[in-house]
Amino acid sequence: MATYMYVSLQDDDKVSIFGVDPGTGKLTPNGEVSAAGGPSASAISPDRKVFYVGHRTSKEISSFGINPDTGGLTLIGRVPVPDSPTYLSPDRNGRFLLSAYYQGAHVAVHSIKDDGGLGDRPTEWLETAPAAHCIQTDPSN
Repeated sequence: MATYMYVSLQDDDKVSIFGVDPGTGKLTPNGEVSAAGGPSASAISPDRKVFYVGHRTSKEISSFGINPDTGGLTLIGRVPVPDSPTYLSPDRNGRFLLSAYYQGAHVAVHSIKDDGGLGDRPTEWLETAPAAHCIQTDPSN
């Protein structure tokens, strides 16, 4: 499987795609995809089949299918969230997407559907101390 890198460009409302040479680290531009709403935090599913991106201005999370041959992205869906996502991280089994909300002082757990899209609402939404910046599972998941 080829290696690709995805760069969220918040002010341009797009995600740039780059091929990555595994031997040298050299990046080769490989297209872009529209991602209106201020794309920012992003994550890739453990099986490398889905790219998730949070949208700060529209307060949404999008799911994109990853083409394994080209690195291209195809929109699976978008779901609204109550705040602007600062950080995204899938659990180690690819069943849940975790999200942190810096300004809103929250963390959330979103279920991942069979097609890689997210459930309509977070399955868990918890208040935290101010400035929640990151969320991860431990090695045991």
